[in-house]
Amino acid sequence: MYEQARHECAVRQLCKWRKEWGLQKFRQYLSKHSLDEQLLRDFYTQYELGNRGEKGQWILKNTLSQQQGLGI
Repeated sequence: MYEQARHECAVRQLCKWRKEWGLQKFRQYLSKHSLDEQLLRDFYTQYELGNRGEKGQWILKNTLSQQQGLGI
């Protein structure tokens, strides 16, 4: 459970930096750091779903599609 919470926190931090820094600076950061593949996959998924790093936010595809009728 601790590992999952830590992972989600790291994903939220990446989402926050992406929003605050913009794409170019964020890409520079990624090029200088070696990050876990799952962390990056979850970041891309969360950012695509609208997560911008707000405290405690984690968006589930199934929940989102049911709430908004997106058919994801």
